[in-house]
Amino acid sequence: AVAKVEPVPHRLQLSAGAGGVTIIDDSFNANPVGAKAALEVLDDFGRAPNGGKKVLVTPGMVELGEQEYEENRRFGERAALVCDRVILVGRNRTAPILEGLKTANYPKDRVSIAANLAEVKDYLAKLLKPGDVVLFENDLPDNYNESSVSP
Repeated sequence: AVAKVEPVPHRLQLSAGAGGVTIIDDSFNANPVGAKAALEVLDDFGRAPNGGKKVLVTPGMVELGEQEYEENRRFGERAALVCDRVILVGRNRTAPILEGLKTANYPKDRVSIAANLAEVKDYLAKLLKPGDVVLFENDLPDNYNESSVSP
């Protein structure tokens, strides 16, 4: 019976991406517990032989009420311990994550900020090599766009 269980789409769903890249799609709906678990899964991939870069792509967590800023800041601190590269989607929305990365002394040259999904794709096309693993944490809708951008 367990063999017939299908994974829930967009919840830590693993797939093979182009060029030997592994994709962890956790884009359904990020929450603090799930985001922490997703980073743990990403970290496990880095322990494998010939493990490539561990890349996080996220617009952060939303709809957390008064806890949203603090939970995203903590997420940034946790990401700093795991990720080789971080691509944030939306400068304003991801400010707390960036603050958490800075608090953890994460190198700023390993952080990119994209305004939308198209820019994320451009960054990834230039960055990824075989063996790399990308975690998409929370939804990145095609129509998401925030005007300020910085590589």
